[in-house]
Amino acid sequence: MRYQLTDDLWQRLEPLIAQATKHKQGVKPELPDRLFVEAILYLGRTGIPWRDLPGEFGSWDAVYNRFRRWEASGRWRRLFELVTAQPELGEVGRLFVDSTIVRVHQHGAGPRKKRGLKPRAVPAGA
Repeated sequence: MRYQLTDDLWQRLEPLIAQATKHKQGVKPELPDRLFVEAILYLGRTGIPWRDLPGEFGSWDAVYNRFRRWEASGRWRRLFELVTAQPELGEVGRLFVDSTIVRVHQHGAGPRKKRGLKPRAVPAGA
């Protein structure tokens, strides 16, 4: 498996992630933070469905549920704010994708149009 985070980058990110995701209660997750972040980066890089996440990252639904909890609690937002405030991490920005330019898969475009049906002519004066 090819990972995205180098050891050097992880050493810089780890304290920021710990700061953004302070666990106030509950059990510590089985999947370490580094592997969880790698799983999210892998999903973003490949575009695969959650259920196709490789087993090296643990159970796909555990990764999904943790992602949703981080989103609901604002941890992703805090992490992004902390990362963007660190000049040694380089320029970090947001990327927005306009869905009007993203092509839909052929099965997502709806049913085929029926061909051969011509509109009926409306008589003049009707």
